[in-house]
Amino acid sequence: MDGGPDGRSWREVTQPGEESGSASEWVEGRATDKKDEEYWGIKVCRRNSVRTICIFGVHHKYQEETPINGFLSSHLRGLVNDHQVDTILEEGTGLRPKSCIEVLADSLGIRWKNVGLSREQRLLTPDAAKCSPREDTFQDLGLHEFREWVWVVRTSATVTNSGLLLCGLCHVLSVAEKFRWLDFEIEAHVYCPRRDEELYL
Repeated sequence: MDGGPDGRSWREVTQPGEESGSASEWVEGRATDKKDEEYWGIKVCRRNSVRTICIFGVHHKYQEETPINGFLSSHLRGLVNDHQVDTILEEGTGLRPKSCIEVLADSLGIRWKNVGLSREQRLLTPDAAKCSPREDTFQDLGLHEFREWVWVVRTSATVTNSGLLLCGLCHVLSVAEKFRWLDFEIEAHVYCPRRDEELYL
């Protein structure tokens, strides 16, 4: 398809201040030594080699902690070591300039990237929940589908061999299916909010 989730052209939903154009420019897709396919107008680049992604579902509160929660830090360091991760990625609109996850990546000497939509991009992306009388509970599945594809394509354009992606708890299974479509080997984890009580004391 040529348009975004609501039928508008991608030029209309490109973030102000960024180079306008195709959806693949917006999500920073690349096309080196890969097969290109499209989904929702986003050019998705499929590599011939197999890569690994560890998806780590977490409550966003953990991403906002400074310094990083000790239990979470220990768990993430273990996964980085287990999977020989070359890039840590996280999705989060409005993360502080230096999130605790980015600080962790720096301490490990590996790359970090926020693959989530910026505040400006979120404002330009339609959300049916805003028109619902049940806005506090209504979930726009089309919006979540679009957001997840952006994360996946940005991740694919960044990870060399193995990545660790932190995302919201409710996205783990659906985003894993999108990585399957790109032939990633996947391991999924869920870090429940009550795993360590001290965060909520």
